Amino acid sequence: MTNHLTNSSSPYLLQHAHNPVNWYPWGEEALAKAKAEDRPIFLSIGYAACHWCHVMAHESFEDEETAKFMNEYFVNIKVDREERPDIDSIYMQAVIAMTGSGGWPMSVFLAPDLKPFYSGTYFPPVRRYNMPAFKDVLSGLANAWKNDRSEIEKVGNQIIIHLQQQNQNQKNDLLQPEHFEAIAKSIANSYDWGYGGWGSAPKFPQPMAIEFMLNHAVTTKEIEHHKLINHCLQAMARGGMYDVVGGGFSRYSTDNFWRVPHFEK
Repeated sequence: MTNHLTNSSSPYLLQHAHNPVNWYPWGEEALAKAKAEDRPIFLSIGYAACHWCHVMAHESFEDEETAKFMNEYFVNIKVDREERPDIDSIYMQAVIAMTGSGGWPMSVFLAPDLKPFYSGTYFPPVRRYNMPAFKDVLSGLANAWKNDRSEIEKVGNQIIIHLQQQNQNQKNDLLQPEHFEAIAKSIANSYDWGYGGWGSAPKFPQPMAIEFMLNHAVTTKEIEHHKLINHCLQAMARGGMYDVVGGGFSRYSTDNFWRVPHFEK
């Protein structure tokens, strides 16, 4: 069995070309189908090296029963975030606004006018990890689309208004030098001088924080910032996170000491 992803150039989309889910790539065909058939869109965004994307695909998208329900009640669209960072960025803002956090696989349910009304990341096939089963999510939203459309439209409009206000505030709220100093101070105060990095296991590299501190150190000539950057990079490089053969780092460490990598680059 194949779907509409078979002619894609994206390695990630091609990984899903033989799912029983009738996936479409993002494009006019899928969007027009949702409008013509008055069906909600299930938008799934991920990338080829994403571990939990593969887990959800195996558990749910390769499952015949789940796929049958998805095909009957939704127009299903797959997006490679590395191919379409524009779409990923727009809907990641919506996911964070609705749930407080984001990640991949990104799972967003949209009305045919592309307004999001429900979202999450990975959903398990059965209820666990304090998360609902994916089948229950699908069933609940299909029922809401049929019987409580006004509430869905209300949520979608609220999300759009929130994102518009958020973006407007960001345009108006220009950062001043004192803001950069406060950010640098906060990053430095939360740094783990024992093992390097920020937070506890699972421990993620924080390239944006390191790059910010590096740029800030160039401006302020602050020696302590250079020490922090060197300490962090050396801590990561000494552990199992660093690929001594091919170079580069794994996505994160499963322990607090950067020793045991999560095997995803």
